[in-house]
Amino acid sequence: MAFLIDHIKDGHIPPWEYLPTAAATYLIGDACVLVSGNAARVSAGVGQDTDEGPHYVCMANQVVAAAGTLLPYVKAQPGIVLRTTLSVADPDLAVGIAYGIYTDGRQFDHTVAKGCFTVEKFDGLLAGNYVYGQLI
Repeated sequence: MAFLIDHIKDGHIPPWEYLPTAAATYLIGDACVLVSGNAARVSAGVGQDTDEGPHYVCMANQVVAAAGTLLPYVKAQPGIVLRTTLSVADPDLAVGIAYGIYTDGRQFDHTVAKGCFTVEKFDGLLAGNYVYGQLI
């Protein structure tokens, strides 16, 4: 899946920010953070929590061959509700709790230590079920 905009609470259209990007393959909905001046997809130990600063959602499908290539992103901000999927079944999932991002940068992770995705609602507790919330 991906982190896709489900709705925006106040109806504004979030601006796209063009950021220099690390070399990799990106898809619309990848959760990213700035690492050494370049946006990079969340991965194991990078951006899964609140340590690396603000999160961004990639708005392009592109292979970046050289670091520094500009890609469009939406910066996570209050009121932007995103939809993604559960990476694994989570019988303890709860509304209002901030959880981490899965190591692929495209799904919800049930880890709560320094969580950065606050759950607002969910469609089920099984892997692949939709979960809705805000990146903080």
